[in-house]
Amino acid sequence: MGASIYRVVVRGQFADLAEEQRAALLAEVTDHEIFKAAYTEWGTFTYDERLQFFQFRYEVRVDNEAASDGPAPIDVGLARTTTQLDDWGIGHKHLRATATDLSSVWSAVPEQ
Repeated sequence: MGASIYRVVVRGQFADLAEEQRAALLAEVTDHEIFKAAYTEWGTFTYDERLQFFQFRYEVRVDNEAASDGPAPIDVGLARTTTQLDDWGIGHKHLRATATDLSSVWSAVPEQ
């Protein structure tokens, strides 16, 4: 019973940005710096002024009883990223993702 919590990071590159898109992204670059990133259900979008690479950070919760029936946390992160960027009309390429099960982080801590 219960849920597993994953931290999913999706990284990628911007592709074929129009000048208007570049200007809009640059106008908001300070709102998307890495130091403001958090793991959230809907993702935190980060990038810098070079407009070359970006990343999204997600918190993905998986019901342990239904885990085998649903998508893997990495697939959830990739799908959310693709949907978000497509909705914004932002070109992207080379998406890749990693996921960390937070329960494995705590189980790796040695007992005191």
